[in-house]
Amino acid sequence: MSFFDKLSSSLSKSAYNIGKKSSEMIEINKLNLSIGKQEREMEELYLELGYRVYLHFKKFHSITREDIDRYINEINRLAENIDTLEKLSLSIKGVKHCKGCKVEFEEDVNYCPYCGDSVRN
Repeated sequence: MSFFDKLSSSLSKSAYNIGKKSSEMIEINKLNLSIGKQEREMEELYLELGYRVYLHFKKFHSITREDIDRYINEINRLAENIDTLEKLSLSIKGVKHCKGCKVEFEEDVNYCPYCGDSVRN
């Protein structure tokens, strides 16, 4: 194999790797935008829930579980979506993270050295 063939092969591999990394970064950014949007939706639901509870309690001096279930269910759905998106983002990055303190690890560890929780991909 000549010098130019080796150089061409090396450049092709480098271009492929750069393209792959760029695609991964774009995908991670999209996931992070989606996570941020859903976190803002959760914040809005928290505020609306608090406001509704306040108004209801002010008017009737009591509140039932049924009055707030819709908000709780929607908040739980958003939290599950966020968790799924975060897992997908970490999978694309190829790293593990601690469920407890959210520290990311590139090395192969099973437990977080900071808090002792299980580490996952």
